[in-house]
Amino acid sequence: MTNYERVKAWRLANPEKRVEQNKRYAEKYPKKLVAKTQRWRDKDPEHAAKVAKKSRVKHRDRVVASKAAYRAGKTNRTPAWLTEFDKLKIRCIYSIAAMLTKENKESWHVDHIIPLHGNNVSGLHVPSNLWFVRGIENVLKNNKFEVML
Repeated sequence: MTNYERVKAWRLANPEKRVEQNKRYAEKYPKKLVAKTQRWRDKDPEHAAKVAKKSRVKHRDRVVASKAAYRAGKTNRTPAWLTEFDKLKIRCIYSIAAMLTKENKESWHVDHIIPLHGNNVSGLHVPSNLWFVRGIENVLKNNKFEVML
């Protein structure tokens, strides 16, 4: 058994320990993971784009499955009672994020305040559950929802 296979087997057998490891690492190095990747992308964006495209081509099945699952999940979490005005507001929020990305030369995402597929709660794809946030903050937030008291 190779080292990779042994580590993979451990990860599959100990998901709760892996989550704890990730939390401890994120607390200890809050910006390290994202910053390291971002520095690499910023240093040579053309090379980073080529690597990303090569990965998408190599793992096309995963990309297609992931996008299909995301679309299906969003569709399932979009209520039938949304009005055309609500749908317009959603499109506007996505447009604002796109404009911020273009103007600020950094990635801005539309984030669901209450995640669509959270561990403890599941939100809806409605305007009141959307906001635009810097991409780096959204990546760090991941799929979490913390109740503020």
